[in-house]
Amino acid sequence: MADSQDTTDHIEGIVEERLRVDTGDFDAETPFDGETLDADSLDLVEIAEAIEADVGVHIPDEDLEELETVGDLTAYVTERT
Repeated sequence: MADSQDTTDHIEGIVEERLRVDTGDFDAETPFDGETLDADSLDLVEIAEAIEADVGVHIPDEDLEELETVGDLTAYVTERT
């Protein structure tokens, strides 16, 4: 990824695609398990797999469990790219 904004945009696109929500409906503070995204553990695994395939960052299950918001996920990936 070129910069953190590119990473953010890419991750938001993955979340949008996998959870079938519009990027305008969520932001960095939106929790995965909240009303807007309503993501379950399988959704999060699919998002993590897409990130690994697209960006090359592996997210172990134990780390994935700790990522509560879109911003947490973005920061995690950005730190590792």
